[in-house]
Amino acid sequence: MARMMMTRREEARASAPMGTNGWPASLGGLLPGRLLEALSLCRVDGQPLRSDDVEEMRLRAGRQVSLTVKGQNCMVPVSLDHRELWDMLVRMCGGSLYAYSHNINQGYLTLPGGVRVGVAGHASVEGGRVIGVRDVTGLCIRIPHKHTRCGQEICRLLRSFSMTRGVLIYAPPGVGKTTLLRGVAAELAGGDPPLRTVVIDTRGELSFEADEASLCLDVLSGYPRPLGVEIAARTLNAEVMICDEIGDFDEAVALASAQNCGVPLVATAHAGSVRELLRRNGLRLLHRAALFGAYVGIRRDGRGGFFYDVTDWEAAEHGT
Repeated sequence: MARMMMTRREEARASAPMGTNGWPASLGGLLPGRLLEALSLCRVDGQPLRSDDVEEMRLRAGRQVSLTVKGQNCMVPVSLDHRELWDMLVRMCGGSLYAYSHNINQGYLTLPGGVRVGVAGHASVEGGRVIGVRDVTGLCIRIPHKHTRCGQEICRLLRSFSMTRGVLIYAPPGVGKTTLLRGVAAELAGGDPPLRTVVIDTRGELSFEADEASLCLDVLSGYPRPLGVEIAARTLNAEVMICDEIGDFDEAVALASAQNCGVPLVATAHAGSVRELLRRNGLRLLHRAALFGAYVGIRRDGRGGFFYDVTDWEAAEHGT
């Protein structure tokens, strides 16, 4: 497949609002004390563990806690039992599991500050739908980081299309797609001149630390993506729209219909290559509709930023 390669690296500085014991404030009263103590003793490459470096924390009943730090997994010599995980989930829900049952049944929970928690357990299923989760076996806590200096290359691509076509960013899970989208939103909404930017934040993650008064930014929190795209274009008069994790076929049909307004969309999807990306029916439909002028694969550069692998629409079409 013909590709134009960008090897330009963007520097990024990570930070997160820290609360109790250096962890995000929404986690401060949730993590067991013995786990916090063990974390305080952890070393990475001979250095004390910094909470800013932790991307994910995985808690599994009867197994050691694992951390993802700078893309690498490491184990913490502490294990939690089913009761501790259940109690933690209840606290995350403010004591009311019912109020969050819809999200839990879909496998996740969003905490204040953009912290997303994946929930694993034994599902009760009725008519092909999950109606409840019991015996929680695992919690995967994704800790957000704000990168204030990433996204410039994506913004340059958009401008090279005269803001008439969007960009789809792809990578395997855990590489930093959501972090990059936050940077893109800040770059576009805070540029000179700023663009009217609308973030469709279905899971409550994208708008983390997007409260700077100078940003020309609107956030549609909790909206289904197709409805959010329609509102952004027709009601909020967006100049650019941003959303995360697209790919479902029915959703793609609705997105293609809603996006006939000519407003560029910056979105992400899970894939390891353009070929893999376009094998999925929903994304193939969006490709045929020419919503995206380029597909951008991202890789970590080891310093908190990204390398980019850019394939324009024509190269993607000829390579499939």
